[in-house]
Amino acid sequence: MGIFQGSRYEYSVVDFVAVAQEADSNAVVFYSFDELGSFSYLEHTYVEGERLDSIAQQYYNRPDMWWVILDHNPEISDPNNIPSGKVLRIPNV
Repeated sequence: MGIFQGSRYEYSVVDFVAVAQEADSNAVVFYSFDELGSFSYLEHTYVEGERLDSIAQQYYNRPDMWWVILDHNPEISDPNNIPSGKVLRIPNV
């Protein structure tokens, strides 16, 4: 897994990367955010037909922050195919 120049992760400090043995699993990257303190989360139960950008609008008033929700739910491999009833972690950022 690479972090590409121009990516929002370009200057991130990566603590370690965990990769599952299953071929269809995504790598999970753990970042060092010591200077930010700890995150707290709200929970949102996904309803069929929702989109991450609309959820970001609801919690952050910014639909372009959808990736924050995706980053804090690394078990989601396809943001366009989230199962109904899935409880999402919504970080307070």
